[in-house]
Amino acid sequence: MPRIHDTVFVVTAGIRDLPRIEDLYEAKNTWHFGVKDTPPLETLFLRNQAQRLLVYNKQEFHIVLAYCEFANHPNIPVLSNELWLHWLNARFCLDLPITLLNSIFFNFLICKTGQPDILKLIILEVFYNEHKVNYIIVVKPPDCPPGQYDAVQAFGKTYYPKYSKISEQMHLPSVIVIHRRDVMPVLSFRKALPEDNDDIVEMIDSEDPELRKKHGDFYIAEHLLSMEGSDQTDNIIIAEFEEEIADNVKGAGLMWLSESIDIEHLATNFHLERLGNLARYTPGIKHARVHFDVFSVEQKSYKDLYTETQMEEIYKTLVDEINPERQTKAKEVLFSKYKHIYEELRKGNYYMNAFKDKLEIAFDLPPGEHSHSENRVQYLGQACNGFLLKMFQLHPLVRFEYTFYSLSAMFSAFPNHDYCVTMVPSTASTSPCQRELLRFFLPVAHRPNSAVSENMFVAHRSTLFGDLRVQRLERQEIEEIKTMISSPSRKRDTVCTEELDDGNELYNRDYITEILEIFEDIVEDILENPLNELSCFTIRCGQSKKHLDCPLVGFLILSPFIHYEDLCSIFMMPRDQFQLTHNRGEIVMFRLHPFFQMWCNPIIRTVALYENYRELYYINHFNGISLPNDLMYNMMPVEPRRMKKNLFGYKCISYKRRMSKMSRSSNPDSCSSRMRVFCHNLQPTMHMGGKNSLVIVGFSQICIAFLRTVIFAWNSKDLINYKKYNCLPMVDITVLVPHGVVESAYDCEFMCSYCGDGRNCYINTGNQNSFVRDTTQRMDVRHWVRFVPAKLKRINRQEKKLQLLDGCILHYEKLVLLAGTRFGFEDKEFNGYLMPLNYVTNNHRLDRIIFYHKLREMVETGETYNIIIYGYGLVVYECIQFLVTHGCKNQNITYVQPHVPAVMEDLGNPEVDSRLDPIILEMVADLGITIYLSTNYNKFILSKDNQFIEQVHFLSFPSKKLIELNCDLFVNYNPNSLTSSLETVLQNAGIEMIDRKIVVNARYVTNDRNIYASGNIIMVPTPNFQYTSTSPQECAEKLAYELNMVKIVMQSRYSRPFAFTGQLPMGYHIIKYIQPKPLLIGQLPIDFSETMTTYENGDFCRIRLNKKMIVIEIVCVSKTPKRLYFMEFFCGKHATLLNDLHGRFQAGWISNFLHFFQQPWTELIMHDRFEDLQLKNRRLLLAMLLMNNKDNDRNSLESTQRQKLETNVIDFVRTYRKDFTHEFALPEDWGVFNL
Repeated sequence: MPRIHDTVFVVTAGIRDLPRIEDLYEAKNTWHFGVKDTPPLETLFLRNQAQRLLVYNKQEFHIVLAYCEFANHPNIPVLSNELWLHWLNARFCLDLPITLLNSIFFNFLICKTGQPDILKLIILEVFYNEHKVNYIIVVKPPDCPPGQYDAVQAFGKTYYPKYSKISEQMHLPSVIVIHRRDVMPVLSFRKALPEDNDDIVEMIDSEDPELRKKHGDFYIAEHLLSMEGSDQTDNIIIAEFEEEIADNVKGAGLMWLSESIDIEHLATNFHLERLGNLARYTPGIKHARVHFDVFSVEQKSYKDLYTETQMEEIYKTLVDEINPERQTKAKEVLFSKYKHIYEELRKGNYYMNAFKDKLEIAFDLPPGEHSHSENRVQYLGQACNGFLLKMFQLHPLVRFEYTFYSLSAMFSAFPNHDYCVTMVPSTASTSPCQRELLRFFLPVAHRPNSAVSENMFVAHRSTLFGDLRVQRLERQEIEEIKTMISSPSRKRDTVCTEELDDGNELYNRDYITEILEIFEDIVEDILENPLNELSCFTIRCGQSKKHLDCPLVGFLILSPFIHYEDLCSIFMMPRDQFQLTHNRGEIVMFRLHPFFQMWCNPIIRTVALYENYRELYYINHFNGISLPNDLMYNMMPVEPRRMKKNLFGYKCISYKRRMSKMSRSSNPDSCSSRMRVFCHNLQPTMHMGGKNSLVIVGFSQICIAFLRTVIFAWNSKDLINYKKYNCLPMVDITVLVPHGVVESAYDCEFMCSYCGDGRNCYINTGNQNSFVRDTTQRMDVRHWVRFVPAKLKRINRQEKKLQLLDGCILHYEKLVLLAGTRFGFEDKEFNGYLMPLNYVTNNHRLDRIIFYHKLREMVETGETYNIIIYGYGLVVYECIQFLVTHGCKNQNITYVQPHVPAVMEDLGNPEVDSRLDPIILEMVADLGITIYLSTNYNKFILSKDNQFIEQVHFLSFPSKKLIELNCDLFVNYNPNSLTSSLETVLQNAGIEMIDRKIVVNARYVTNDRNIYASGNIIMVPTPNFQYTSTSPQECAEKLAYELNMVKIVMQSRYSRPFAFTGQLPMGYHIIKYIQPKPLLIGQLPIDFSETMTTYENGDFCRIRLNKKMIVIEIVCVSKTPKRLYFMEFFCGKHATLLNDLHGRFQAGWISNFLHFFQQPWTELIMHDRFEDLQLKNRRLLLAMLLMNNKDNDRNSLESTQRQKLETNVIDFVRTYRKDFTHEFALPEDWGVFNL
């Protein structure tokens, strides 16, 4: 007979399961306990529940066998949620150590009859998911029907009210307590024997079959026999169930443990200072100290990377190398600064510097030994406070949750050790069993000179056995909390001597001082003002009955969250959960020791219980000050909206936080500030993400969009996972980038001295669309993705290895090439020398920051200079606008435009506009800038030391007249897709290329099936249907689909508009959207499209329609400060859908397209679910056409179709009416007017 586990499975219930739950409620052959509602159950998912579980039949998925609800409070309306613990202790004869964190209430169950094992299966599922829960409590109401709770009572013990008689108990409430140890399967552990070899090898083969091939069929037995009588301290432990989990299978897993830990070896290769270097140090006894020469890392503060103050500090430290007194010419001093200051920003040692350090390890000495003994190093190994986990494996039929119990058994086997150490090879991808194990471990950072290739992870005993408790703040706890704030921030990401986000010592000291002042203000207000909405809780760990006697491990400050509706316009957050309006809280500050951070769910669930919050949010600002939250990444990141909407004059709110008087943070607003939003909806945590391991080369716009697409692959428009789980992204991606590129992309401390806040400064814009821009301004991918700053040297396709220029090796399973650039020359133009110091290409934000500093230094010299800008396109004019508004004299600028063939306008390139080009050229000429047209670059004339450009030679077309121009700064916008160094690497690796482009097939695969490529560096030779100028977002989605990392319906054609945004001379802003077209169609003459233009009050707009009346291009040039990203919604739409765009323009009713696209009707098209309405209409029309009788009148059919479509639109407006800023009238509204 099959077991219950083989026929059914338990899942978390979501809103999509509601119809099947209603069928279960209406079924007759069911039994239940708890309060049963009457269908329909629209309000079922509006209530606060910790877990909702469904039991399905594996063979018939549509059949629901049971549904149940668990919460951290009983379903007693008259009882305040936080008081139930007092109610239990005061009312019932309980002799159990029940706390808020170690218990959960089983409030409701409905189950089909004839399923006796389902109840036990549900109870086991809860215990599996909630490791901290030891008690499941069922509240049995008085006078309940006989037998209703009999099934539950069979698993637990019933407790009755105090001082009650047996005759009265029937009419009194009671509680049924189910203890974990009474229902969980019994698991025993023993040492492995040689005869266990076959079972052990079979378990290992499920995830690592290479060991059998390498060592033979009996390698475990041989190892066990070799250990007999030897001095080895290895132990192989077997875990077994008392009952068989399958035919002749009782084994649960194995653990290969050892006490042989070389502390000296680990401490000199890893940063173990915060873990006591794994040495035992007991106060009150003799200690010894040993010293080792090691290398440590000095991380430059993110706050001081690119500021002018930092540049001046570097100049002061390097003044001897620059030595302006020896150099008579101002240009020599200037170029010395370029070399020793600004070009250093491209080197790794500017961001992270390794230095020699002295490591001191203190440890206990054996009795009778002296601290100055010459043999004290030998006693270091005896003072080891940890053991080594060499191998861990669960049986394939055993749930991964048994990792927790196995790890607990490991510490029980070594009661005198506090740490468990495991080493994970960096070349192997982690298995599901290993990922579950590492949840309980802390990763430890390598030292710069580490000779160990494996990654080190450490677990502490307190993580498993610590008894946590949460209570409201008391005044005597303030000093302890201030001490915790003053200690360095510690996160589970990595254990290192310096936290990467903390920066240097001076900034840390100022930051901590400011946080302490803010904390004191908040706490004083909480304790003195009883009406204060803020609340503070302390988290302690220990067995003492008195809360204050236990060590403090964390604290949490909460406040009501009142900005939800405002953030909904910027982030993807559900707008239909009105029942939570007054039940949302905000985490103001959260500090927790890293040993306990994995217990985020029960802690947050408990503090939310006190304040009756059902969702908790945390806002982290990139700039200014953000109060610390150690569990920020244990909360669900909220994705920014994928398309920017028009906010219709909405005034961005400012977040007024409690700040000290000396705070350097102003009130940031929701629209322009760079911030991240995190949410914890008190639902079960689910790690979301692809299992594929990727290595990416490059940091292009497609790469940025790809990372965002993969990280938020679990998110959807209906936000179903957002409401169902606390979703935590989990990806295995490594990105190889040049030094400083990622740091500059996320830097927010750089301030332009000319642009004020810098929102529209050239340094910060970057011509990116909103999807790519928000990846660096509304989220931070650095937590989920490993960025390796280095340069690629060689690709070994046979061994799947990448060799880096610094000698490091990266292993890959799938390699993705996304290293496309935009501008530059091939390296051959520099005659084999390094890039000249006064040569500029603006491909990344780092290039623009260096460009800004070089320009500032040049302008401040007061000498005459000549800046040459070479290239063609709208980006050139943006650079000219940057120069003339940042201190550069117009007569010192020379614009050289290469020869542009007089051909039909290219409709597929948003960065070029031949119709606007003559107008903009006139504007540039009016500024007094020297212009050379149809003049092509010839060569550079370098200085004697080949470090900078002295002259640039050009050839005019068609006369080929030589033009020689002196050059102090050369800004190059010549189109270039692939760097010469990467081209050489690919050629040496045998990657097929044509005309410096990588050849891929329709699935982005190169001639190596494990190497993919996308962007402007690729070409598809046959068939010739490739699209040009495609959206980075759409390219990223298609690439992620081919890599099986997203589950969406994907078409082969491109349909998402591609945008260019930038600035033009005289303060104009331009945004241009084009609809992607296949290469051949994009070469059609301009006659195959219709152009409509408007100009009013300085606003120029141009709309192009193709022969099918589809909008294929939108161009807006305006001085309005409002960003026009919302125009993306209208590109690619039919003119009739856009309120009869073409007909209204022909009738003269549209004088300004920019105003036309900001009318109230556009809000319908910009709604998140408008595509669903279109799909519904399409299906309706198709069904009507299929059922149409050919004899019917055509006019009658069209009238019927129009009526149906109007009905759908009215239903759409009625359903989402509260989402709109404007009030749209509905038929039922006419009754309220007196006409």
